[in-house]
Amino acid sequence: MQYKQSESRICPKAIEAISDKRYLLRKNIREEERTNPDGETIKVWVYEEAVATEAEFAAWQAVQSAEQLREAEIVDEYTLKLIEEGVL
Repeated sequence: MQYKQSESRICPKAIEAISDKRYLLRKNIREEERTNPDGETIKVWVYEEAVATEAEFAAWQAVQSAEQLREAEIVDEYTLKLIEEGVL
């Protein structure tokens, strides 16, 4: 998968199923204000997106799950340390 810079006038979904068992994956979604040629200020959503096959999407989901699990473990370890030190 290769991400490319994109933008939209509406807030995009982070994950969107499209035809032929493919998915649009978006990351780093942020809102920006821009001035159009008429001098009006408009809001634009800027993000990176990639098209993923069903297999790539499954692999991406597995990585995301592993990252979330590790983050939860880190928080649990830190909380336990604070409890042992009497901070909590």
